[in-house]
Parts: sequence; structure tokens; C-alpha cells
Amino acid sequence: MAAERATLSQREIDALLSAGLEGLDLEKVEEVVAARRPPREAERRVKLYDFRHPEKLSKEQLRGLQVIQQSVASSLAAILSGRLRLSVEARLGALERGIFEEYLAQVGLSSVLGVLELPPLKGVAIVAFGLDLAFAFVDRLLGGPGKMPSRLPDRELTDIELALLRHVVGDIARSLVEPWSRLVTVDPTVADLVYGPQVMHPVPPSEFVLTAWYEVRFNEQTGGLSLCFPLTLLESVLPKLTGQSLFEVGHGPVAGEGAGVREEHLLPARVELRAVLGRALISAAELAELAPGDVLVLDQEVGEPLRVLVGNVERLAGHPGTVGKRLGVKLLGTVDEDGFVRPFPADGA
Repeated sequence: MAAERATLSQREIDALLSAGLEGLDLEKVEEVVAARRPPREAERRVKLYDFRHPEKLSKEQLRGLQVIQQSVASSLAAILSGRLRLSVEARLGALERGIFEEYLAQVGLSSVLGVLELPPLKGVAIVAFGLDLAFAFVDRLLGGPGKMPSRLPDRELTDIELALLRHVVGDIARSLVEPWSRLVTVDPTVADLVYGPQVMHPVPPSEFVLTAWYEVRFNEQTGGLSLCFPLTLLESVLPKLTGQSLFEVGHGPVAGEGAGVREEHLLPARVELRAVLGRALISAAELAELAPGDVLVLDQEVGEPLRVLVGNVERLAGHPGTVGKRLGVKLLGTVDEDGFVRPFPADGA
């Protein structure tokens, strides 16, 4: 009988708890419990650690790499301008850390990827850009305007297209030479070129990588381009990545040599010049009522030199005329920052 009563029913347990809590000062109990809790400062000492994205680069090293990759953008713009023979702009958009598997996922399936070897550095780097940019490169190299297709062709790249793009990837690789000379003199080569990351396995998926994302702009269109550097490639130069050493070298002889390299690639580039006959400002209502035979009064006075735009900036001035069966402009001088025309010297053009 005693054994049977060893187990209390739930009703009996509730009755005992109610009886025990009668007359108990709950506020004092809470004070005792709070006094025995560990201080919050101890809790703050616990720092989360991301095993998938460990911190393998110091802030100073990241700043140094950002300085270099910003210089790569300038070098890239100059070299591509020479290759495509038109004005190309490149800007560093972001510098991100991650693993190679995530990089391939970001690049996407519709991309061209090149494997770059940068001796004496060990390992490889990866360059990637979308098919829209790839077809624009091919179109320009074959004599076209270099326009991105409004709709990507549903096919793989031909051998001829891949051969042309290999030259472009080689130019991208050469854009690393001058900026990286602050750390090491590299001799880049294109080891491989493929379409789509599904066949790209030059780097282990879990390898830590640093990726520079660029915006490349030409012909009033913008495309994306990336350079991916695995940690194994960067290990030998990481100790040199200090702000002081970078800026010291940047003001030395290498910087002067770089100016010559940029000039060499910029001189063959084609630049658009436009002679503006004049401008008129009308309302939307007047625009809607325009009809053949209407006359627009321009802001240009008779005999006033026309403004010649280099790109989108007023740089020159001249008088209109004819050259054979075509219209032409006889240049008179340059336009300064205040908009005044400064004539060419008497013995000049």
C-alpha cells in the first residue's frame, strides 16, 4: 500500500505547490535569483565566429588591396580603350570576401570565365564577365559598333568568338601588371577560357577568395566584370600590404612608367567629336504641335563659333564649312573652364 502511494497525482502536486507558495515573498526570491545570475559583461565576451567565412585578411591588408584594385580599374579602362578603339570607363564597385563556391554562384551560368596564371605567384586568378559584355566585345572587334544584344542568343560561343575573347581576357590580365608591380612583378598568361562556371574547377569550392567587382562602361552601356583572387595566390604578398609601403612605391619610378603605359594604350583609342549648331528651349505643348516647315530659333548667333564637344565636354570651337561633299568645322581654338574661346597660336593649327 505504501508503494502504491509513493507516486503523487498531479492534483496532489498542485496542492503542495500552492501551499508552499503561500506567504512567500516573490520579490525577494527574484532578487536572490538575479544576484546569482552571471554578469552581462561576461555574456558580451562571447563573440560569434563564422567558420564558413573566417577573417583571414586584416583591415590594413584590405585597404592595401583596395588601393591596388582601384588602380587596376584605371589600367583596365586604358587597355580596353586601345583594344576596342573607343572610350572605355571602368570603376571598382566592390571588394568582397567569400569562398570560391559562392563566387561561381554569383557569376551565374551565362558567363565567360578565364583562368589567369600570374607567375611568380602560385595558383591562379579568375576573370569573369557576362555574355552581354562578351558579345559587345566580339561585335566591336569584328568592326561593329560594340553594342550589347537586347536579347542573348540561345547558343554557345563559337571557336572564333572564343579566340577573340581570349585576346580581351589577355588585355584584362595585362591590366594587373602595373598596379600589382607595387607588390610583385607578374607575367600574366591566359591558361584557359571557358563558357559557364559549371566546367570551372581550378580552385577548391571551399577556398577563401577575394573578389573585385567592376563596372565597365562604353557606348552608353554598362556591363559587369570581376577578378577573383584565391588566398593561396595572395599569401606571398600579404606581408607587403601596408598603406605606407604602397604609397611610397606609388610615388616612385613605377608610377612614372605607368603613365607611359596608359598613354600608349590611350593614343589609339577613338574619341567622338560633335559640333553643336545650336540649341533651342521649347515647351512640351509647342513640341507636340511641331509641323513640317516650322522654324526653330537657336541660341547661336550668326558668326559666333560653334562649340565642339569631345565626348560630352566642350573643348574646342570653330566655324562651319564644307570639305568636299561633306560638312566640316574649321577649328579656331580651345574652350576654357569659363566658356571663353582661346584662339590657337598663330603658328599652330
